[in-house]
Amino acid sequence: MRVDDVDPAEMDPAQLALYEHYTTGQRVAPESPFSLVDPDGRLQGPPAVWILSPTFGHALQQIGAAVRFGSQLPARAREIAILLVGHHHRSAFELYAHSRAGRAAGLTEADLAALADGREPAGLSEVETCVLRTTRAVLDRGTLDEEEFRDAVGPLGEPGLLELVTIVGYYNMVAWQLAVFDVRPPGAGS
Repeated sequence: MRVDDVDPAEMDPAQLALYEHYTTGQRVAPESPFSLVDPDGRLQGPPAVWILSPTFGHALQQIGAAVRFGSQLPARAREIAILLVGHHHRSAFELYAHSRAGRAAGLTEADLAALADGREPAGLSEVETCVLRTTRAVLDRGTLDEEEFRDAVGPLGEPGLLELVTIVGYYNMVAWQLAVFDVRPPGAGS
């Protein structure tokens, strides 16, 4: 990382309050597919830089929690969108974490390989196909034309489309942050 990680013993109260979001609750449940805290208790992934600005970090973790634990989109569909963003940006940490989350949501190794190769995995549901195609359009052009919008609202509904576009935007931002601060997955070295 381009900045020093923050030792939990040296965190100020605002940083500690943010840190607690990653060391308690759903994010550390045994069934969680990845951890944002390393074995030494230090933050890894996006929170490792969010801790630098607790005001922004708290807002970002709230969006992250909504994406992971509050979205109406099925988990497999959500992970397809996140993995497409990760591949689009070649974001090593996003791909590390969300390949695990994708497997936990039911994506197979063949599905993951297809997404990595830019192919549509076989056997996707209508919602998953819609999420894949809509995410690709948004990543490619930053918008949808009228027909694409109607095609997305059909299976997703307007609230689901809003969630999908928010997920794509959020993970674009996360990918940029990870790239700028050179945040890598565990074991990636320097």
